[in-house]
Amino acid sequence: MIRIGTRTSKLAMIQTELVKQKIQEHFPKEKIEIVPIITKGDVILHQPLASFGGKGVFTQEIEQQLLDKTIDIAVHSAKDVPMQLADGLCIGAVLAREDCRDVLVTRTGISAKDLPAGSVIGTSSLRRELQIKAMNPFVEIRMLRGNVPTRLQKLKDGQYDGIILAAAGLKRLHLEQEDGLFYEYFSKEDFLPAAGQGILAVEICKDSLKEVMDCLNDENARAVLMAERAFLTALDGSCNAPCGVCCEKSEDGFWISGMYAKDGKNLQRVDKKTDGTQPADAVALAENVAASLKVQTVSLVGAGPGAKDLMSLRALECVRRADVIIYDNLISPSILNEAKTEAKLLYVGKRANAHFMEQEEINRLIVGEAKKGGYVVRLKGGDPFIFGRGGEEALALKKEGIPFEIVSGISSSYSVPAAAGIPVTHRGCAASVHIITGHEGKEKKQAIDYAVLAKEEGTLVFLMGLGRIDEITQKLIQYGKDVKTPAAVISNGLSARQQSVTGTLENIAAKVRKEKIKTPAIIVIGEVAALSEELIFAKQKPLSGKRILLTGTRSLIAKQEDTLKQLGAETVDISLIETYPCRAERTQEKLSTVSDYSWIAFASAMGVHQFFAALSEVHVDRRKLGGVKFAVVGAATAEVLENYGYIADVVPQRANAETLGSIWADTLNRKDKVLLVQGRQSSPVLSEQLKEKECETDSICLYETRQDMRRIEECRRICPDMDYVVIASGTAAEAFKEVTDGLKLPKIVAIGPQTAKACEKAGLSVTAVAKKADSEGIAQAVLQDIIQAGNE
Repeated sequence: MIRIGTRTSKLAMIQTELVKQKIQEHFPKEKIEIVPIITKGDVILHQPLASFGGKGVFTQEIEQQLLDKTIDIAVHSAKDVPMQLADGLCIGAVLAREDCRDVLVTRTGISAKDLPAGSVIGTSSLRRELQIKAMNPFVEIRMLRGNVPTRLQKLKDGQYDGIILAAAGLKRLHLEQEDGLFYEYFSKEDFLPAAGQGILAVEICKDSLKEVMDCLNDENARAVLMAERAFLTALDGSCNAPCGVCCEKSEDGFWISGMYAKDGKNLQRVDKKTDGTQPADAVALAENVAASLKVQTVSLVGAGPGAKDLMSLRALECVRRADVIIYDNLISPSILNEAKTEAKLLYVGKRANAHFMEQEEINRLIVGEAKKGGYVVRLKGGDPFIFGRGGEEALALKKEGIPFEIVSGISSSYSVPAAAGIPVTHRGCAASVHIITGHEGKEKKQAIDYAVLAKEEGTLVFLMGLGRIDEITQKLIQYGKDVKTPAAVISNGLSARQQSVTGTLENIAAKVRKEKIKTPAIIVIGEVAALSEELIFAKQKPLSGKRILLTGTRSLIAKQEDTLKQLGAETVDISLIETYPCRAERTQEKLSTVSDYSWIAFASAMGVHQFFAALSEVHVDRRKLGGVKFAVVGAATAEVLENYGYIADVVPQRANAETLGSIWADTLNRKDKVLLVQGRQSSPVLSEQLKEKECETDSICLYETRQDMRRIEECRRICPDMDYVVIASGTAAEAFKEVTDGLKLPKIVAIGPQTAKACEKAGLSVTAVAKKADSEGIAQAVLQDIIQAGNE
């Protein structure tokens, strides 16, 4: 006796009869029983499949009976079989494929492309929805569930203007000739089917009924089914994924067409062929097609000449969206503070004679990361196509069939001279500008033609040429350039370390050595170089020339950066810590009864933000706060609270928990009920002070601070070149110590006494402590140290 399990629908029963007949052809004496099984998908008919489980809803109950041995085999439409089968089960046989196309059934016979705007099309498949909308964007899609006869009846009743069905189901039910209905069969070129559509799969317990499976199995159908399922698996797809795929075999190999809408909206399609004729070749091809569809457009982005505020809005958007950022050392480190906290940051920086990674390795890295399916940004200093080797990277991507885009950046070739007061073109001085690499290539066609350059009347700008400045100037003189031609060299342009030296073609090299000018530097030769002293526009400010490393959270750094930049400092943003929401046990319970508290105390500005976010999450009406008083740790926290519409009743002049407790605790009595809002790493000082007052106190933890160690190497690389580093918390102090262990450190500024103690505990020597725990306090601490150092 062979018991065959199947769904209860008419189509499922017909498909199972086909399997039964085929078994009986080979085993006429075998008794066969068909066991109808009701599945979850057969019961829930008024919801989209995605809303309650997907493909497994048509197989889970059947698979369980296989495992329980109450049935011996199960018959499925292959497109309903989930990617991951239950342990102990396998697809024992695959029957020859029926017509795999989709069909638009209408009452009018109007083709899909010509349906009037607003026509209602029934389908519950996102794959079908996207493809029909691509044919005719003006139709309206409405959910369609139920068995095939039920769906056709809904069409006849006028609930829909058209419905999309599988051709195989119509043919097996002999419903492809219904009176009063018209059938438009979509070609596979226009409309790709679901993986396995038109194929019947027989599921069994592993190592059972081998002879029976051998008689049922069609090797070609199995090969294409395994390929189509491999395609879905490679895309992490399911029945709900907007994927379409069709694999076909011919005498000279396999052909696969696959489509995918990763964002659920925009379809992409790839067609490929292989000469291999083995099933493994089909699977490999399917995975290759899927990999092509997973790949997103790689952005080759110009970060500008170094300063974060000189990159384009488009470039900034790319950085903020990126899953992977591959960057070099000619960008502002602060730019990476705009990246997602989960983004992968890969450093491939280089300078003359000190390559961290060769260009061929970088090309392979970009291609490899792109093939993983994430959004990759290659972030380069200046502009990718001006001696940035962006062309080489673009060609490497093109060779692999990976789409790319170029996001141009401000080039240092003109922005750095401008910062030194040199316009690279100027009426009466230079009507043209010539940008030349300071590195000559090995090939003859890449050699610098000094004979031609010496005759040019315009401005000559040499990038990456400082190490060859003697050769450059001597060659130009040798080929006829006037030795009195003005020249300038600008080092570390647009940074706090910017240095400029001006002279003439005959003495500029000597002046560079005398002033100890270092890379990166730009050489400008031409009459415009003489304008430098007249047009220099940078004004000295109190913190001009100082480089300050900011290590706090992004929100805190943003405030510090603005204040310090206005005073002339160059800030470098590397957030070694970040705050994340967290919700402790009983949070909802405490917030739901928030009106029971007489006081709410906030240990930080982040606590205020997270408190109101949590109130919204549990749908607590803010009017419940009407009778509550507020105590905050400092003026900055009071300002944030006021932005939410509430005025703090207690604000200490010194922003720390100990001061708050000392001035607030005396106003409390036993009748008061206090809610303390804090983070996981908040100081216990305030809680301990409240305990002494014997008033009822609850505390809720709504956020936590975590260390972000993605930029360890970058921090170590730039730290020796900093003048000051700002530490804004104990967690940041621990992170900074771990990151910079063994390095010579810049002067350390702590945001307050408690942070200073945390720094000392971590083994960091503090130079200055802000009297006020905000950006102005930090600035004043730095200024005071500069004054004091100048007086010594």
